Amino acid sequence: MSIDWEKAQERPDKTQKVEGRFLLDFRTKVNNLEQQVKVKDSKIERLTNELNETKEKLTETEKELSVTKEKLPSLKSELDEEKEKNQNLNSTKSELEGKLKTAEEKISELESEAESVKELEPKLNQIKEDLEQKERELEGVKKDLQQTISDKYIEIESLKNDFNEEIKENQLNIGDLKTDIEAKANEIEALKLKIKSLEEFIEEAKGAPQIIDEIRDVMVHKGFLSDKELEDLLEKHLNK
Repeated sequence: MSIDWEKAQERPDKTQKVEGRFLLDFRTKVNNLEQQVKVKDSKIERLTNELNETKEKLTETEKELSVTKEKLPSLKSELDEEKEKNQNLNSTKSELEGKLKTAEEKISELESEAESVKELEPKLNQIKEDLEQKERELEGVKKDLQQTISDKYIEIESLKNDFNEEIKENQLNIGDLKTDIEAKANEIEALKLKIKSLEEFIEEAKGAPQIIDEIRDVMVHKGFLSDKELEDLLEKHLNK
C-alpha cells in the first residue's frame, strides 16, 4: 500500500500502513533530493564566492578605472605628443625618402661615371707606366743629387775646418796684438805720469833755469832722461 498523502495532510497524526518498497523508494527520493540540495547549496556557495570575488574585482576595477580616469588627461597629452612625434616622423620619412631618391639618382650618375672611367682604364694604365718610368728616372736623379750634396757637404766641412783654423790663428794674433797694445798703453800711461811730474817740476823750477838747462843737455846727449837722473837733478838743485 502506498502513502495516502491526502489523509496524511488531513490527519497527520494518524498512522498509515505503507509497504517497504514505498519507504525505500521514498528514502531514495529523499536522498536524491538531499543530494540535489547539497549540490545546489554547493553551487550557491560557489556562486556566492564567485559573486564576492566578482564584487572585489569590480571594486578593484572601479579603483583602476578611477585611476585611469585621473591619468586620462596625462595619457591624452602623451597621445597628443605621440601624434606630434608621428607627424614629425612622417615628415622625416618624407625627407629621407626624398634624400634616398636623390642618393639613388647620384648612384646612377656615379655608375655611369664608373663606366666612363672603366673605358679610360687602358689610358690610365699607360699613364701609370709612364709615371713609374718617370719615378725611376727621378730616383736616379735623386741619387745623383744626394751624392753631389754629400760631396759638397764634405767640401763645406773641409772649408769650415780651414776657416776655424784660420780663426784660431787670427785669435792668437789678436791676443798678441792685445798684449802689445796693453804694453804700449802701460808705457804711454807711464810717460803721461812722467810728463805730469816734469810739468809739476817745471812749475816749481821756473826760478831755477839751471835745472832746465841740465835736463836739456842730458836729453840732447842721450836722447832721453831716466827717472834716476831726474831724481838726482831734483835732489841736487832743490836741496841747495
